Amino acid sequence: MRDEKEYNNRVMWRRGVPLPKGIRGGIIRLSSGASASVVVGRCEEGKWEHVSIALYKKRLPTWAEMCEVKNIFWDDEEAVVQIHPKKSQYVNIVEALHLWRPVDGDWTKLNDM
Repeated sequence: MRDEKEYNNRVMWRRGVPLPKGIRGGIIRLSSGASASVVVGRCEEGKWEHVSIALYKKRLPTWAEMCEVKNIFWDDEEAVVQIHPKKSQYVNIVEALHLWRPVDGDWTKLNDM
């Protein structure tokens, strides 16, 4: 994940929103003109970098919008994934999509999510 200084100018961070330690929420404007809520940080005991995105237009982000979000928060050569978990593990409550990357680069951890 990029250093926070590299993407801070793209995000209007929310203050006073109760989020777990190491997680921040904010708003970004995409080149498509859409405004989006983002939640950024490390999850699963710090093992995963995570960015979620929910558009204010109440629709799911397009592929191009997800690519833009990926490029805001990660370097060009870092791989990130969207995970489609078992139905019993669904936790999404809004029209949001999520990008994940293991901090140590060990993709075998996908089986542990």
